Amino acid sequence: MPTSNVRAETVRPRGALFGVTTRSVRTGRTEPVIVEAFSRGLDWFRPAAALYAGVLVWGRHDTMLRPWVAFTVIAVLMGFSLLLLVFRRRTTWLLAVEVALAVGGIFATLLADHPEDVAAGTLTLPTMWAAGCVVGGGVLHGRVGGLVVAAIVSAADLIEIGSPNGGTWHNILLLFLLGGLIGLAVDLAREGLQRYEQVLAERERLRERERLARVVHDGVLQTLAFIHRRGDEIGGQGAELGALAADQERALRRLVSEEVLGPRLAASVAGEIRRDLRLLLGAHEGERVSVSLPGGPVPLEENRAEELDAAVAAALDNVTRHAGEDAKAWLLLEDHGDTVTVTVRDNGVGVDQGHLLSASQRGRLGVSQSIVGRVRDLGGTADVITRPGAGCRVVITVPREEPA
Repeated sequence: MPTSNVRAETVRPRGALFGVTTRSVRTGRTEPVIVEAFSRGLDWFRPAAALYAGVLVWGRHDTMLRPWVAFTVIAVLMGFSLLLLVFRRRTTWLLAVEVALAVGGIFATLLADHPEDVAAGTLTLPTMWAAGCVVGGGVLHGRVGGLVVAAIVSAADLIEIGSPNGGTWHNILLLFLLGGLIGLAVDLAREGLQRYEQVLAERERLRERERLARVVHDGVLQTLAFIHRRGDEIGGQGAELGALAADQERALRRLVSEEVLGPRLAASVAGEIRRDLRLLLGAHEGERVSVSLPGGPVPLEENRAEELDAAVAAALDNVTRHAGEDAKAWLLLEDHGDTVTVTVRDNGVGVDQGHLLSASQRGRLGVSQSIVGRVRDLGGTADVITRPGAGCRVVITVPREEPA
């Protein structure tokens, strides 16, 4: 095989994984490597099978009725096989020609051999060469193509022998297994390639979203944050303008996070849906709640993420109810790899630590059940630190995965 031809067959498209796909000169499209390997092996199988059939014919030509018919058939099959080594393109019409040659060779056995030899189950002239077109049908059109060609060749075998024997049915079974299994392998490889290309397209789309998110973050969000700060400093109508800018900043930040990180993490991983904890906790940001989040996504299994978010929501609800009308809260999310930590602190009035610990005995179960209980069920810990006049701090730490 010329080097230039090999090089032309193995040019891989940009972005493909090494060894996964190849540009096929036979079909003119990107094919999985396994499909191209089947095609190359088949190109060399045909002449080898024709040569084997020729050796068999030569070994018994003196007992044939018309040996010239047999040699003519072998010459045609060999010529076609060698032609396919040069002409690489594979089409349905070319497959039809190959099948017609195989069927013609099988029926030519009736002319070349004595009727009693045919009835006794002598080998057809093409022998295993006919199996090549079954494989070719599977490679070109998958399991449907392989099974259809196997059915055509099998029908020709049954018609040629008249009264099939055990060897005939054995060969027919092998043809169907060959066409069906190789066709199935080709179908699975092509479906895998299609999914791989979809993943590549999604990856490129996410990269573009991330690029746009960086542009928005470095430009629009920074400007809105500046307007918010300056508006608070100026007061009056400036404060109203700053509050509007803060609302738009939060909405835009949430939109960017959902567009960029949502599609990536709302995917099945080993049968589990993972949620980005940043999206859940970021929704709590408001006029009285400031949220600080890591730069990258923090994926957790969906139920764990929602339970942790519910615990944080309970802590923020306590700030609203008990910290005072002017109290503000700060929420910090930290990703430590195996664990995540959420800290909620406020500058409210605070309470005595003993008073907080005895709250559950008085029937007030907000902290003990909504926060501590939830976190304990997740296999984590929740520390509540407070004292009068110094606000309250809730530190929640949970493992990334559910404990065994």
